[in-house]
Amino acid sequence: MTRMTTLTRRAATAILAGVTLIALAACVPEPPDGRPSPLDGHWVGRYPPQTMHVMDRPCTPGYGGILIQDGRLSGQATNTYGASYRISGHVVGADRIVGNFYFRTRSVGSLKGHLVKGRLVGNYENVDGCRGSWVATRQ
Repeated sequence: MTRMTTLTRRAATAILAGVTLIALAACVPEPPDGRPSPLDGHWVGRYPPQTMHVMDRPCTPGYGGILIQDGRLSGQATNTYGASYRISGHVVGADRIVGNFYFRTRSVGSLKGHLVKGRLVGNYENVDGCRGSWVATRQ
């Protein structure tokens, strides 16, 4: 292989890597920009678990409320034992949300959801392996 062929291949590889990086960056959702979102408002809902036990630990149903304002999500959820969790996240695109549950300062779960016929519906999973669905209506 000649030196020119090696340089040409390296240049082509570098260009391909750059194009791939740009394509990947385009797929990553942008953080909220502080502008109003179609999902802005107060939402209240329930989250029933799909299973009742994981590794001899109970998966508990609960309820909660979230506030979406300018693309940012905040709120609180409480389970049937009275444990309270802070919710934080953001709007992705026009009609989806992603977020996390926190107990004190520790992240203990995640949630995803989207708008369906005027309601927010989605799934959650906690660090213990409990999973479930949730649905919230705008207040």
